[in-house]
Amino acid sequence: MKIAIIYNDPTQYAKGKIYDKESIDIDNVPEPIDMSEYGVLDEMKAVQRALRNNGHEPEIIPVAFDIYKLVDTLKQNRPDLIFNLCESLDGDPDQEMNIASLFEILKIPYTGSRAFTLGLALNKAKVKEILHYHNILTASHYLCRSTKDIQDGIFDKIKDKTKVRFPLIVKPSREDASIGINNDSIVYNEIQLHDRVEYVTREYKQAALVEEYIDGREINVSVVGNATNDINELIVFPLSEIDFTGLPKEYPKIVSYNSKWMYKTVEFANTKAVCPAKNIPLELEDKIKQIARRVFYVMGASDYARVDFRLKGNTPYVLELNPNPDIASDVNEDTGFTRSGKAYGWSYDELIQRIVNFAAERWEKTTNSK
Repeated sequence: MKIAIIYNDPTQYAKGKIYDKESIDIDNVPEPIDMSEYGVLDEMKAVQRALRNNGHEPEIIPVAFDIYKLVDTLKQNRPDLIFNLCESLDGDPDQEMNIASLFEILKIPYTGSRAFTLGLALNKAKVKEILHYHNILTASHYLCRSTKDIQDGIFDKIKDKTKVRFPLIVKPSREDASIGINNDSIVYNEIQLHDRVEYVTREYKQAALVEEYIDGREINVSVVGNATNDINELIVFPLSEIDFTGLPKEYPKIVSYNSKWMYKTVEFANTKAVCPAKNIPLELEDKIKQIARRVFYVMGASDYARVDFRLKGNTPYVLELNPNPDIASDVNEDTGFTRSGKAYGWSYDELIQRIVNFAAERWEKTTNSK
């Protein structure tokens, strides 16, 4: 197949320096490195290699400012399929769904979740409402549009209603990739809560999502496939766990932005994934996997996605759905999703080919149904 790999090109919009491991040894760079931008390039190149290994003809199409250029490129050299790695436009994650909408308008099949699900998953409060509706456990929460919500006593009413108690975690309500989450995100009293809500609303120009902080094991569950009549058709990879045991005692046990992206920080070095996760009873593992399938299905995810959990004892609570997880891979350090795929028994090339197959079959069924 002729497959266009479309990704958000950080070299065109990022304000900081972008490191490419093929041109520089990042271990010799003295300062911490933001791998979120570097990772986009790594992911694109990994998918390109896998597609070539599988006999496809990949074409790289970076996206930044000029949408007209993207449209012209796709119209003049129409691919059989788009491998969609685009998570933002000019650094704005709110535009992720609009790029996917463009593919739909042009009637070009693409991998991954459709535009509606991509946009919905970015609205963390709305996702939690949907989970509540489907009786899927998620942490009690409240949306603070300003500190006035706290001052007016609204939060106290919510606390009484849902039995939310400190500590709480405060995060931007419409961001992904742990943006806006750091060691100060866990709050233990009203003063800290006020300060953190003020910080989030000021810095990120959006409401703050205030949640009950679940101090327990963090489990990542990778799901692939497309459920039609039976959600058990979805394949769930072995569970992966974030190991917080190496963090200093004063650090909260969370996946912050530093943990996820800032290479050479304490958090990055001490929050490693373990896959398969250890010492999880088989009954609990089966329960977590089935909940992950339900979340994937009710949120309308397609082809591949990741569902994140926290355990309170043996009770799993859903944190969020990530419909566009990082699927970069190399020999030494896979991302969480590809590590889980390999634990299931799929090589990286097979994982990428399976995603292509899922997408091609899904779009063929969609076309035929019309």
